[in-house]
Amino acid sequence: MNYRKYKPETDKDAVYRILNEVGWVHDKKKDKYLNDFLAKGDTLVALINNEAEVMVVSSQGTIRYLQTDLKLSAITGVTASLLARKQGYAGKLTATRIAIDAENGAEMCALGIFDQGYYNKLGFCNGTYEIVASIIPASLDIKRKVKQPNRLTEKDWEKMHENRIIRNRVHGSVTLPSYSTYADIGEENKNIGFGYYDDNGNLTHHLWFQGLGKENGPIWIKWMIYQNLDQLMDLLALLKSFEEQYHCIRMIEPPQIQIQDYIKRPHLYRSITLKSQFNNETRATSFWQIRILNLEKCLSKTHLNCDKFSFNLNLNDPIEKYISEDQSWKGISGEYIITLGNDCKAVKGKDKSLLCMEASVGAFTRMWYGIMPATSLVFSDGLIAENELLNKLDTIFRISKPHTDWEF
Repeated sequence: MNYRKYKPETDKDAVYRILNEVGWVHDKKKDKYLNDFLAKGDTLVALINNEAEVMVVSSQGTIRYLQTDLKLSAITGVTASLLARKQGYAGKLTATRIAIDAENGAEMCALGIFDQGYYNKLGFCNGTYEIVASIIPASLDIKRKVKQPNRLTEKDWEKMHENRIIRNRVHGSVTLPSYSTYADIGEENKNIGFGYYDDNGNLTHHLWFQGLGKENGPIWIKWMIYQNLDQLMDLLALLKSFEEQYHCIRMIEPPQIQIQDYIKRPHLYRSITLKSQFNNETRATSFWQIRILNLEKCLSKTHLNCDKFSFNLNLNDPIEKYISEDQSWKGISGEYIITLGNDCKAVKGKDKSLLCMEASVGAFTRMWYGIMPATSLVFSDGLIAENELLNKLDTIFRISKPHTDWEF
């Protein structure tokens, strides 16, 4: 595979041609946000006949494990032209991008999926179900009076990014570089934001949404940023104040709440809006995937509330066969001794006196991250271990479900 780092001066037209072919961006729409994103992101292109025909972008950020941040490589764009389909280029270029990021210190990798199963061959596993809520603003049962917000525009993107970084962080929450926020701002005639400042002029909580130009909606909340749940109530009160304008608001359910708790008569509204474009409903789907890149580093940053406990792990990582030969990182297959407790660790080797587990990197990641219990992964992900070990691990990793709280 012939690949190299993206060069805007020579590759931009070819990349826009790819994006036009897949229907993401039309080639005459030289989007300034996308231009900035591709140039500042870690972008690779694969060349066929000396033309860029495949593109992969990653962005370096953090992802939280309980109270600790891990170094994250987020794959924020993968696309191949029609000329390059079904030849393995997209998978190989993505694997190579991941290998480069791992060599540069990334400890975890995450991406959004276009279809379940494709990225499993690179060691990824399904993330948590996220709840996508469609609600009628008039149905919000918020007791507080709306506070007068401040209008936010593209010019405020740096303040918004700073607010996103210091938001209320939960297990699994992601942060990405500032150029990611700038790219997400989008077209100003379709997107708008409102927020609140403290007495020192610092943006404390805000929301950003798209859908301007539709008289009654639906509108899509791209993000709701708050540092505590009291501020979230301010934002929900603000959404309720839109009730005379919009018939429907859609958003990913904010972490730490169930949005249904704040809706009056949710089942009634769901029934009377059935099959309407303004349907009031919630649906669950897993649209992001994740995997460990550095097992030793991830375990060293893991602190669990359990007695010290060790077991053998025989880990299988399928990514190796897809990585370009010039990369030294080839995945994390191998035998490890895993020690769990307040101070966890993973070391290469095997202790014959310990219980044993065989798992793919995806299955182990799902268990360790609290996405699925070990006993379930036996059937869904092919994890193998004795019941004694499985039941103990189910108890140890009974932690909160992760939520990225950042679209990528």
